[in-house]
Amino acid sequence: MALIETTTAAIGRVQIARYAGAVGDFNPIHVDEEFAKASGMPSVIAHGPLTAALIIDTLVAQVGAEALESADVRFRTPVFPGDTLMVTPTEGGAEVVKADGTVAATLTLKMRDI
Repeated sequence: MALIETTTAAIGRVQIARYAGAVGDFNPIHVDEEFAKASGMPSVIAHGPLTAALIIDTLVAQVGAEALESADVRFRTPVFPGDTLMVTPTEGGAEVVKADGTVAATLTLKMRDI
């Protein structure tokens, strides 16, 4: 099954806060704007597993959960509220690029023959 390029919806602050509550990860870099800015970030950052889930959801929507055996995600740069992520298929995986052209993550995918 061939993957096609797709873009996620913009990541929202409420989405990040809800994820923090769901997993119990209230590290202030994710939920406290002032803390994040004092740490040198322009805003809070999305949790890595949240970002991975959003990326993988876009792929599963195309090929179905049964077709994806495994995904190895390598994060390259933080993802902030308002970011959209373009997921582009590559040989053996996908590259995830933010609207500003920054590579946010790379994925190595193992697909099942279905």
